[in-house]
Amino acid sequence: MRLAAKGRRKPPDVKQNRAGSLPELLWLYPDRRFADAEVPPGPAVCPRCHASLETDHWQYDEHRYHRLRTLPETQTMLCPGCTRVERRLYEGEVRIRHRWDVFDKETLLNLIHNEEARARAANPSARIALIEDHGDELYILTTTRFLAERIGKALHKACHGTLRLSPLPRERFTRVWWER
Repeated sequence: MRLAAKGRRKPPDVKQNRAGSLPELLWLYPDRRFADAEVPPGPAVCPRCHASLETDHWQYDEHRYHRLRTLPETQTMLCPGCTRVERRLYEGEVRIRHRWDVFDKETLLNLIHNEEARARAANPSARIALIEDHGDELYILTTTRFLAERIGKALHKACHGTLRLSPLPRERFTRVWWER
């Protein structure tokens, strides 16, 4: 182990820690590193979500997307958010349990989609990958753990109820439970 600043020991690498403590359970923790895609030398657009890359940062702007799409040097490629959805790299899970009317469910879904839109404005990788309706329960998978937490906190703020946030130790995954 290398020493960090002020004589403190640096914690071991996650892979090293997993292999040493639970070798028989290593298959439970897949290597989920998100391979960084090559950044093209010029502008690029995503055909699925209409995100555009112009200055080494993906952004959502329909006007910019249509302008860049007409340029001959613009490349077409998937943005990081669409790549995560395609590769099924989920980092958040939200379970919502509530006995609701149709109106309540539509209101909650609108709130969830509005939170996703706000998160996507700051981070284009933040997406809702899946929403499943199981009667009195909604099951949502997100591409970032911060979006899952954000959805849970927004539900708790708007509708009160019980909220539990449970980040997995040493993993980039968060489970959120909300019920009322």
